[in-house]
Amino acid sequence: MLDEQTKQQLTAKFDELKPQLQQHFSDLTEDDLQAGRDDPDQLVKTISDKSGVPSMAIEQQIKTLLPSS
Repeated sequence: MLDEQTKQQLTAKFDELKPQLQQHFSDLTEDDLQAGRDDPDQLVKTISDKSGVPSMAIEQQIKTLLPSS
């Protein structure tokens, strides 16, 4: 489960990050991304389910896409 700060960053910057998410996680559909816009934890679960990669690893990958504060 993503920490609150990461969830807030992902939600706030979603439109900027969407192309990177699509490139990094190519199995994502537009519907997956739309669902993930409002629920970042669901996005992690969806990516994990589709890729077979553990959620913790997905969370770390998403964090690398976020701008550092």
